[in-house]
Amino acid sequence: MRCSTILLILALLVSACGGGDATQGDGPDAAETPSEPTTAMGSGSIHGTVSFTGTSEERTPVRMKPECLDQLDGTPLSENLIVTDGVVQNVFVYVSAGLPDGYNYATPSEPAVLDQEGCIYVPRVMGVHVGQTIRIENSDPFQHNIHPVPELNRGFNESTPNMGDYLEKSFLVPEVMVSVKCDVHSWMQAYIGVMDHPYFATSDLSGNFSISGLPDGAYTITAWHEQLGQQTMDVTVAGGAMSEANITYQ
Repeated sequence: MRCSTILLILALLVSACGGGDATQGDGPDAAETPSEPTTAMGSGSIHGTVSFTGTSEERTPVRMKPECLDQLDGTPLSENLIVTDGVVQNVFVYVSAGLPDGYNYATPSEPAVLDQEGCIYVPRVMGVHVGQTIRIENSDPFQHNIHPVPELNRGFNESTPNMGDYLEKSFLVPEVMVSVKCDVHSWMQAYIGVMDHPYFATSDLSGNFSISGLPDGAYTITAWHEQLGQQTMDVTVAGGAMSEANITYQ
């Protein structure tokens, strides 16, 4: 009887002292770390066109393996400089100065997609947010090798052997630009701009770009092209209106 009484007393003492599952504690270590408040978006925007004056070099046929040509209609042409009717495609334009100190923008939940289609990276030039998932897809019925060569971020070198295979990756440090190649098909090339804010765009087939959601303020935008280089321009956004910023390469 005496032994049973002692055991009962010990059990009551353990319960009173908080014994149990240590993973369910109520102390500060168990609380979720509050997320940093995100910076407010604005209603202003910057729109423009990237133009080219002078005579640009002719696009040349890309020598591809037969397996790649079978996936395409017509002859593939070089993509390092695409000028059509005086406008330039695949120019990465981003806000490089003027954002408030200590800004913090939420990472998009939707992945950015980089496809491998007909032995071509689609798109050739793209932008992503720091930490955003990049879904690298293979739309070809054979192997591709994805090999980014960043200077600031951690690179990787992995394959997508079959149609429908994909990788999901991300970069954690801002970097303009990350070069992406394929070791299986040497002509394949893409560039990824990694930003810590959402204010970036790539010029389209008409040479146009649009950056929206900007608060009023004075900004510097930078245009980057793989062959034509960089240009900067100062732009003021006021009254939540659209500001025009046309860029010209020569």
